[in-house]
Amino acid sequence: MMNCSTALVQNTWGVHLNFEEHFTSPPSCPSWLTQLQKQDWQRRGIVLWDADLRIVAHLYAGYGLELLEHLQGNDAWKINGLVIGSPAFQLSTSSADNPSPKMGGAWILKNQMELRSDQVQVLIEFLTPQESLLKRISSYDKEDAEQAINKVYQLIAAYGRKVRVGKKSGKLIGTMKPNILPVLIPRGNYFTVHQAAQICHATSKQIRAWIRKGKLEAFDLPGLGIIIESGKLNEFLYQRNS
Repeated sequence: MMNCSTALVQNTWGVHLNFEEHFTSPPSCPSWLTQLQKQDWQRRGIVLWDADLRIVAHLYAGYGLELLEHLQGNDAWKINGLVIGSPAFQLSTSSADNPSPKMGGAWILKNQMELRSDQVQVLIEFLTPQESLLKRISSYDKEDAEQAINKVYQLIAAYGRKVRVGKKSGKLIGTMKPNILPVLIPRGNYFTVHQAAQICHATSKQIRAWIRKGKLEAFDLPGLGIIIESGKLNEFLYQRNS
C-alpha cells in the first residue's frame, strides 16, 4: 500500500493517504486506536486523526478532491478554521416507516474534529501535490461502487427468476421437495453487506458480526448472499448513534 503522510507527531494530530496498489505500509498507528479505528487507519483514501480527542476520520478520495477545491476557492477557513469528519449517509425515520424508490436521509459528518487555520493550511499543502493520485484513487472507488450496485441488481434479478420459476413449477416443487419452501422477502429497498458497511462507516466483517449477534436484522438468500432492508438498517443506525 502506498502511503504519503505529514504532521505525524503521535501526541498531537496528523494526516496520511493510503493507496493499495503500492507496498509501503501506513505509518504505525498510535496505541490508543480502537479496533475499528485501526481499520480506518489503513483504509484506502485520506486519514486524519486527533490524539487529544482520540478521533480518526476517513475521507474517500473523491470527497477529498471536493474539499480541496472548496478550500482553495474559499478563505473563510483562515478565520474560522474547519470542522472535518467522515461523511456518512443517515437514513431518515420516514424512509424506514414508508419505504419508497427514493431513499430519504441526509449526509452527516461522523468522527468530527476542528482544525485550526494553521492545520487547515497544512492539510491543503499536503493534498495539493497529491491531486493526481487522489483522482486515481477516486476512479477505483467509483469502480468498486459500480460493482457493488451491479451485484445488487444481479441478486435481485436472480431472485426474481427463481420466484418466477417457482410460480410456474410450484406444484412440481411441492410434490418433489415437500420440505423445501421458497424464500419470501418483504417488498422494500435493500442494501448489500458492502453498501451497509459504507453507510455505517464500518467493514463488511463488522456488519456480518452484528448480523450474527442479532444486532442487525438481515435476509440471507441461499446461493445469493445477505441483504439488509433499509428500515432495519436505519433502526440499527439510530440505536447505534443514540
